[in-house]
Parts: sequence; C-alpha cells; structure tokens
Amino acid sequence: MKIALLTEIPAPFRIPLFNALAKRSSFRALFLARADPRRAHYDLHRDEWRFEHRFLRGHGLHAGGRWTVLNRGVWHELRAFRPDAVGVGGWNQPAFWQALAYCKTTRTPLLVWIESTERDARSDALPLELAKRALVRAAAGAFVPGRASAEYARSLGVPAERVVEAPNAVDNAFFRAAPKHDGGTCRFLYVGRLDPEKGLDVLLDAFAGVPGELVLAGDGTEARALRARAPERVRFLGPVSRDRLPELYASADVFVLPSLSEQWGMVLNEAASAGLALVSTNAAGAAYELVDEDLRVPAGDAVALAAALRRLADDPTLRRAAGERARTRVEALTPEAWAEGVLELARRAAGRGPRSADPR
Repeated sequence: MKIALLTEIPAPFRIPLFNALAKRSSFRALFLARADPRRAHYDLHRDEWRFEHRFLRGHGLHAGGRWTVLNRGVWHELRAFRPDAVGVGGWNQPAFWQALAYCKTTRTPLLVWIESTERDARSDALPLELAKRALVRAAAGAFVPGRASAEYARSLGVPAERVVEAPNAVDNAFFRAAPKHDGGTCRFLYVGRLDPEKGLDVLLDAFAGVPGELVLAGDGTEARALRARAPERVRFLGPVSRDRLPELYASADVFVLPSLSEQWGMVLNEAASAGLALVSTNAAGAAYELVDEDLRVPAGDAVALAAALRRLADDPTLRRAAGERARTRVEALTPEAWAEGVLELARRAAGRGPRSADPR
C-alpha cells in the first residue's frame, strides 16, 4: 500500500516510526520545512533514515507565536507518487488543505494525525477552530497516539469507528537502562524545553518542600529566570544530545513532566523505557498510557505535584515498583505498533479490509 504523509518538519523522535512504516508499505514523508524557527534545531540523524522523503519548496512566516509555511508543489508531489491514502499532521498549515483538495479531486482517502487532547492548553481562535473541525470531518479517519487524543478526535466529530490508535513510540531498546534505585538521595529529572508551557516554575515551587536533587536538562526562553529562582539542590545541564540521554536517564530515580500544555510527551516514553518512576501532569497525552493514576496530577497544581514527588522521594520501594510498571506499559508502545495502526486505518479508508495480501 502506498501512503504519503505531510508533516511540518523532520524530528529525530519520529525516525523510528517512519522507518517502521516504510518496512510495511510504500511510504513517503513530505516535509513542509527543514526546521521550525520556534524550536531549537535538532540533530536529524540522517544516517538512520530508512524511508523516502521530500522537502517541499516553500517560505515560512513567523508572527504572533504562530508559524505558517506557504508551500509549492504539494499537488505535484502527490500526483507523482499516486498514494492510496494521504496523511496530514494537523490542520494549521495551507499544505494540509491542499492535500485535502487533492484527495477530494482524486477520491483518495485523507487521514488526519491528531495528537491534541481536550486538556491541551493551546487553543485556537474561533475561525481556526471551525476550520479544524471542517478538515477533520472531511477526512476518512484519524489516527491518534492514545486515549486522550481519541477522546478529542471524537469530540471534533470523527466517528469512533474511524479513529485508530497508533501509539507514539520511541526505540525502547535504545533508552533501556538500569536506574539506580539505591535508596540514597532521590534524584528527580526533567528533560525538555525550558519554556513557559512546560510548567517548570510550578515544579520549582513544588520541589521546595521535597527532599532530594532535581536535574533540569534543556534550554529555552525561561532558562535565565528559572536559574535565578532555583535553590542549590537544582542543577541545570543545558541541552543534552540524544546519544547522551540513556546515561542521563540511568542516573535518575524519578522523571517528572510538569507541563501546563503537552500534546503527548515523548520524554515519558524514553524515561519509562529506562525504568524510571514517572510523575506527570494531566496535560500530557502519554500520562494516560504510562503514568500511575495517583502520580498523574492536575496541571499547574504545585501542592499536588509536591505530594506526588514527596511520596516517591520517601519510598525507594514505591519508586522501584512505579518504574517497573512504567517499563511494562511502554513495551506495548513501539514503532511497529504505530505503523500497524496507520496501516490499519489506511486499509479501512481505502476499502481493503483489515488485512491486505500484499502490504505494498
């Protein structure tokens, strides 16, 4: 089966997903741009890419916190590839609407990749919200990473039978490690951007009454302000490359994701693969798949976050058990499972049934 996917930029955590889909189908990724100006530039690890791809020509506009790419050649690329299904990574870019027009003209199924949740704080103005619903309802179906996104897709008007879970995943073996759990000083870890929506100011407030050490890895617009208010027990590492992350996870006991807004939170997958106990806010989609319910706290609630951290800091046995549960859960979230979910939806939309004799 031939599948084209339009998505904004190549991100290193997507490589295993796209490689897995390329093994099971004739897959081509169409990237709208090489990088997002709102984000730090990734090391793309091009030597690991095992999928066909194209970078569409275009020009990006960055204003008011929004980034829009005006692409050329969308129709040409799709017509040249002649996919059996077209996936789009959202509704916020003109190229996704061009893909919808192509699909309507050629009667090709359009599949929408929905990672947002009802708890995601990033809201759209009314015109964009209406446009989002229009595109989603025009699609043949949606693939989502987990339960929270599935609920959101249904709230947008996608029938339940047209929603398929394709779990966001990382290379679990790459991040697998033996966390220390030595019963000594508890080390809490955060990895990610140091930006307002990550809730790190709430984390510092919560950590004030929690024993142990807190390590923050990453950089962002709030880095200077956070450093200025952090006590000595908080260490800032700055950006950490992907290849150094397994060692960093292995040095910690608990991973904490205090986000106020977070569609999924791939770092939870990584930390779970490393066997760390997880604490997260309910803003992260991955929290509903990987985090114990009593360690999933309301976003922005420093008191609830402090209570969860303190429980783990005081009890090495609890930390160990929580980490083992997280590792067990993440074993089901694999790139292969993501690829099978996308293929399942594409087959349904194309009328080929649950299985095809020849996946290509």
